Amino acid sequence: MDISEFFQLTKAPATVAHVISVIFGMGAALVSDLLFSFFAKDKKLNSTEFSTLDILSKVVLYSLVFISISGIFIFFSDVDKYLNSPKFLAKMSILVFLLVNGYLLNRYIWPHLLNKNFFTLKKERNIRRLAFVFGAVSVTSWLCVCVLGVLDKLNMSYSFIMTIYLGFIVVGSLVALAVEKKEFN
Repeated sequence: MDISEFFQLTKAPATVAHVISVIFGMGAALVSDLLFSFFAKDKKLNSTEFSTLDILSKVVLYSLVFISISGIFIFFSDVDKYLNSPKFLAKMSILVFLLVNGYLLNRYIWPHLLNKNFFTLKKERNIRRLAFVFGAVSVTSWLCVCVLGVLDKLNMSYSFIMTIYLGFIVVGSLVALAVEKKEFN
């Protein structure tokens, strides 16, 4: 058995693992973003709320790892097909956005959430705005990856798909900033 046969044989279980990982990752990300907005209403995070967000953050992280590993198996089952698929390339680009967004959230925003006055201090306003924008990028990216994964055929170029995605990112970010402004001004 050569390597290509191995990946073709493992495509079905890799696809199942991939779909389950997407469900957990997207679910945890969407619930996390929803709960963050809900928890922020009283302008403080208690230890239970913080712990809940921390657990959901870890679920998203592990899901992204499993999505990447299972995705590699799927990719190697038919390299030519996937390299010539604008939909696949767009999904991979959006996955990179998710990874960078998650890194930035954990590296720069998360430490500020430990501050009990994060939601009320004027000096935290820019970080708070970024938290809302990163949340919007997360929600938009997960939903776009899901939609692209579900669509069977998509007769659009990579650049057109990415333009639509970036448009959604801009609109989502503007809505997030409006919500932040309404809640915290």
